Amino acid sequence: MKTVYLDVLVLENMLMNYVILHVTAKTSRYTVKSLRLALGAMVGTIYAVLALCVSNVFANFAIKIAFSALMIYASFWPKKIKEFLKISLYFYAITFLLAGVSLAALYAGNTNFVNNILITMCVGYLLVTTIAKNVQKYRRAQSISVDVYIQFEKNTERGVWLPAMVDTGNSLRDPFSGRPVIVAEMSALEKILPEEICDVIKTSTAGEILADSALFGERGQWSKRLRVIPYKAVGVENGMLAGFRADVVRIGGDGDERTKELSGVVICLYTEALSDNEEYKALLAPEMIA
Repeated sequence: MKTVYLDVLVLENMLMNYVILHVTAKTSRYTVKSLRLALGAMVGTIYAVLALCVSNVFANFAIKIAFSALMIYASFWPKKIKEFLKISLYFYAITFLLAGVSLAALYAGNTNFVNNILITMCVGYLLVTTIAKNVQKYRRAQSISVDVYIQFEKNTERGVWLPAMVDTGNSLRDPFSGRPVIVAEMSALEKILPEEICDVIKTSTAGEILADSALFGERGQWSKRLRVIPYKAVGVENGMLAGFRADVVRIGGDGDERTKELSGVVICLYTEALSDNEEYKALLAPEMIA
């Protein structure tokens, strides 16, 4: 029969519960004092001790859930059920992840208590915070509006600034380079596009353009910039968008020190409006602002 030392059990549970609650606070973006987290960790530790002493009662699943809810309330004191559910989702996900890390450490032959705790805390913390940063980055990107500068021919110095929206649903990529593309309203780019190109885009399908570059007439050099990007949308199973490689793309306000410059980005030309209120005229992929 394995001997369980009460002081070791208390220390182990206090440490693990505190780490779980701390990482939960970080990932859910809640500012919580350390004392509150310690209080929540203590609630979880009390459950562990009671479960050891009265296992036939405290092994009940409903009691486990009740104590985890008490841990969350003691640490975060959520005022709305929506907040409670959000925190609970992070709490359980992090708990399962750290439990998996701890189990992996045991299977690796690391039976030393201190080492196992340190490995679980360090590896688990790094994993969860990395995931959280990526989730938060995409959340921010989803609501970010930026300005984008597009210039097709670098030697002409003819470019245009467009209001753009970062769209997490924009997964279109150039099949040649694998890089994300920009979708822009053609009407907003007519100032910097040759008239013949605009006429071809308006009157021909992407397939027709791809099949016959002579449609460009005297602007045949634009065929070297041509890309046809496959896409799927509601009601469109195998759609294609015609686009052209731009020499210069800048993301950020004109004169902004944080302006990011890209080259060789494909601009897909969309012949309809992208927003009903003309709030934006281009869509960017999140990777373009990362």
